[in-house]
Amino acid sequence: MDNCLTIEPRFCGPLNSGNGGYVCGLLANYVDFTAEVTLQKPPPLSTEMDIVVDQKKLQLMHLGETIASVKLGSVDFEAPPAPDFNMALEASKSYIGFIEHPYPYCFVCGPKRESPDALCIFPGKTSAANTIAAPWVPDKVLSDGDGNVKNEFVWSALDCPGGIVVLEKSKLILLGRMTAQVKHKIEIGEKCVVIGWLKGQEGRKFFSGTAIYTESKGLCAVASAIWIDIK
Repeated sequence: MDNCLTIEPRFCGPLNSGNGGYVCGLLANYVDFTAEVTLQKPPPLSTEMDIVVDQKKLQLMHLGETIASVKLGSVDFEAPPAPDFNMALEASKSYIGFIEHPYPYCFVCGPKRESPDALCIFPGKTSAANTIAAPWVPDKVLSDGDGNVKNEFVWSALDCPGGIVVLEKSKLILLGRMTAQVKHKIEIGEKCVVIGWLKGQEGRKFFSGTAIYTESKGLCAVASAIWIDIK
């Protein structure tokens, strides 16, 4: 694989930096273990960054500064059940981002973006306390060439629902750390339900979980994340 990485503007979170889940997923492609990715600085767009690898750790570097680091992680919790696709479709109508969104052009959840240019995952409240859900049908532009969704786009989909569930408590957040485990490949065009739930809070840190379910395989991917209140 290449020893450098450049994030295209299309894959932004905030307008001036990369979507956290997308960047984490790209970095996870470089390792063969469950990746725990820590974002130490917002990943710049249209900027060539260096991939530095040693035996147990990978770093994304720019001008001598560490942008992100990857080490062995684990996902040691069970995801709650997801509503069915139609229920998720109904839940998405109450998406808080339609009213107010700190990053309206986000590649994953920005309401000012349209599919297939963006994922357009808009999770809203479900009947389960503290759980939000959204429908998602991956477009062919996300394909790995074999009919499945590329890993970085699975991580992207797992990212923002974990942040959206935090927005009721903090209006301006950034992803600090993400660990994900993809259990089954997700097929292009398959009906998916993406869920997010709040796990806890310590000061300015919020802890969330996310998962992706499909009709044919059930639970396909799960992630945990730490979000930082930056306001």
